[in-house]
Amino acid sequence: MRLSPPRCTAVSVLCCALIVATAPTHAAAGPGQTWYVTAAAPAGGNGTETAPFNTLQAVQQASGAGDTIVVLPAPLGTPPLDGGIALKQGQRLVGRTASGSVAAIANTTSANDGDAVRLAPDTEVRDLTVTSAQRGGIYGHNVGTTVISGNTVTATNRACHDGFIVQPFPPMLGVPFGMSLPVAPNLVGLNNGWAAIMIDSDLGAGALTIERNTVRDTPCGDGIDVRTTGTARVTATLADNLTENINQGLAKLSVLAMGMQSTGTSALTATVRGNIQRNIALPDNDHLNAAADSEGLFINAAEQSRMRITIDRNSYRHGGGHFSANGIEFVTSNGTPDSEVTLTNSEFLDVPGDIVENLNLSAEGARHVMTIDGLTASGSSFPAAALNPMVPGNLGTCLFSASFGRDNTTALTLRNARLNRCSADGIGVYAYSPDGPAPAKHTMKVDIADTSIAETAVADLHVRTVGDLAGLTGKIERSRFAGPITLGRSGGALGPDSVLDFGGGRLGSTGQNCFTPVTATTMAAPPLPLDTPGSWPACN
Repeated sequence: MRLSPPRCTAVSVLCCALIVATAPTHAAAGPGQTWYVTAAAPAGGNGTETAPFNTLQAVQQASGAGDTIVVLPAPLGTPPLDGGIALKQGQRLVGRTASGSVAAIANTTSANDGDAVRLAPDTEVRDLTVTSAQRGGIYGHNVGTTVISGNTVTATNRACHDGFIVQPFPPMLGVPFGMSLPVAPNLVGLNNGWAAIMIDSDLGAGALTIERNTVRDTPCGDGIDVRTTGTARVTATLADNLTENINQGLAKLSVLAMGMQSTGTSALTATVRGNIQRNIALPDNDHLNAAADSEGLFINAAEQSRMRITIDRNSYRHGGGHFSANGIEFVTSNGTPDSEVTLTNSEFLDVPGDIVENLNLSAEGARHVMTIDGLTASGSSFPAAALNPMVPGNLGTCLFSASFGRDNTTALTLRNARLNRCSADGIGVYAYSPDGPAPAKHTMKVDIADTSIAETAVADLHVRTVGDLAGLTGKIERSRFAGPITLGRSGGALGPDSVLDFGGGRLGSTGQNCFTPVTATTMAAPPLPLDTPGSWPACN
């Protein structure tokens, strides 16, 4: 982002804050005046600590760029400061707490589009309670270097505005029939409610820190969302945030505890670590959640964007919804984006649908890569076993990796995973190529090692292709399959280098896998090309 140099007044202590942050957890360092406001103050204050303002409107009018606004605590039970606040460039909005009191703001009005805190470039919001916003709790557009830290945000989007839109993708018309049909237009898109904390960027550079926040009890909408579009280039850190009791709301088709999205030619690079999602879209909280498409983490690439997302030490526990409710979903919707997600040392427990999804839905030739090292995925519940032979995903598989484009490049690397108690497959791999006149460039790659799978309703490993593929490769080693392995192929040609290597084959698998005793029989005449170790040692 091109930023103009700061302009100083004649009084040096009122100079604007410097544009560049001097530390990673502070935005817009520099001199500025400090103002005070509290819901417990009488009218007539002048904004000093001893005579604070008693309205957000008063402190907004008095303060200038680069100033600090301190929200002093009020006794519990005091109504919060209402009407919302729009920050100016470089401002810091800081809550001060004490025993038996809270620094709280709200917006039950239409001011600032119903947002409780409207960010400006290079601002900072810390240690506040933000509640009862008509739209967003904390929202900003093209905010440069901004920090949102240590806040509690509750009961936002009371007016149920639309926010995050899952980018449109084509309906998979041939999938239920195992047939390669011509591709359909990008018709399917899902609307979400406005997030409690949301940042949008469509131009210039941005550096976001969203850390140690608690977001809970949204009646209609997401927890924390970061979106880029246009030509924006954004780096984000989302660390140690808790989202809980997130609810889908009326007339919404999806709900995200934490969402990231890039469209246009924008780029988003994010470090996502130490976050917790729990009790997402539970029907006990709201009966509408019984039909929720809920997600713990949701990463969505589309158009010509670029995403690099690194996730570490994430914990998801207990979600509700229907067959498409997931612990984490990484999905390319359309276009030719280049996206990579790395997931390490994380757990996703107790969700109706596929626990982990790696989906390349574009029919236009997207690159989509997921790497996982250190995963526990356990406890899906959708009763999907009867539908699984033809639709081996979105129905309760522990980990589902799929691609639906004739020219896509899709890859999954899985290491050190424990997958169990799933109502469909342990690992499902599905490569579907729609019908088309040109030779297919579609490749699907899977690399599995040091993984154990148990207590699955259908198969521990299910690999299926429909239509033409330039290449299907799978390297499987040092892994334990306590249930069946299912391979399937519906028409189409496979490239000459296609193979599933279970040991000693062309891809260099070391083997050392163990299997159910019936595996050798089912693999005697496989529909997909295999390299095998010559024996199928049974698991003890």
